[in-house]
Amino acid sequence: MKPDEAFSNLVGRVYDCALDVTLWTDVLGEITESLGGAMATVISADPIQGQQTFAAAWNQPPDLAELMQANASLNPTLPFGLTLPLCEPTCMTRHIDVAAFHRSRYWITCFAERGYYDCLAGALTRTVTTFTALGIFGDRVKGAYTDKDIELLRLLLPHLKRSLDIAGLLGRRRVEAETLHAALDALRDAALIIEADGTILFRNEAADAELAKARIIREHEGRLLGVTREAVNLLDTLSSTEGRIRHRGLDARLVDKAGDALHANWASLDAANQGLEGPVLLLLRAPEAALKTPISSAAVQFALTSGETLVLAQLLNGHTLAAVADILGVARSTVKSHLDAIYRKTGMNRQSELVKLVMSLASPLRQ
Repeated sequence: MKPDEAFSNLVGRVYDCALDVTLWTDVLGEITESLGGAMATVISADPIQGQQTFAAAWNQPPDLAELMQANASLNPTLPFGLTLPLCEPTCMTRHIDVAAFHRSRYWITCFAERGYYDCLAGALTRTVTTFTALGIFGDRVKGAYTDKDIELLRLLLPHLKRSLDIAGLLGRRRVEAETLHAALDALRDAALIIEADGTILFRNEAADAELAKARIIREHEGRLLGVTREAVNLLDTLSSTEGRIRHRGLDARLVDKAGDALHANWASLDAANQGLEGPVLLLLRAPEAALKTPISSAAVQFALTSGETLVLAQLLNGHTLAAVADILGVARSTVKSHLDAIYRKTGMNRQSELVKLVMSLASPLRQ
């Protein structure tokens, strides 16, 4: 799909949510309708604890939200959130045995007779044990999601993640910060507020440190200037209303002469009111290190199939083979076959040894 005016407007609406979180419900609706879906949710989940909460939703029946939250420990697909690459779409009918999932206790308890069929999802943020993800549920009339649907979500997911990044950076400090400047002062990332002509209205301590290095951006007579070509191009884009409209979803990767990079995200401080003529909030952050969880590490290292990964995730939660079969909606013999394959690939022959091996793969990068 080639970006067009409608897509650009949708991306712009996604970034509006970074500054006005009350817009999320409407924007989720716009995204869902563009994909032909029937319901959307943004969940924060802890698969190890069997918990999920809803950060935002569109067209989600209240009783369904309660059922999904109460029965999260039965959701066989929840551990997938710890295995999949960020911002990469996952289609239920393509990545798992959807017929088995529809027979699972979780699906029957929560979704039976509601008419839903497929789900298109994407992980947006992740720690070692938790993740945040978008899910777009389609109904039986829609059927399975198409290649075009998947490609559209693939284009949208990075923008959704960046919008959440910006909102999170500000939102975590809103309770104790009385002003926007105080919130930005508390960030580890470089944050600047600039006028269209580059005049610096505000910069936090991290921005001062970055300006002092003058490796990618620098200050001259109170104005922000680019040092590298990419930085110059970014500031040129932000200098005009036309540039801001055309590139509202812009995420620039700025690299210095030594090859070190910063990611630049921006949002108009008037975006929530649909104005693009005012000051711009510019955030500069270092790329995050790759984050691997025990399940994702095991899936990659031992070339596990999706079925084997689902079985492994349930075993890590301490379930018996019979319980795993019930949760996944498959025969016990199927679970046994998957477990035998996992033993063969890992060189283990006891469940306790397998769990110990997988848990030793936890990433030391972040706890």
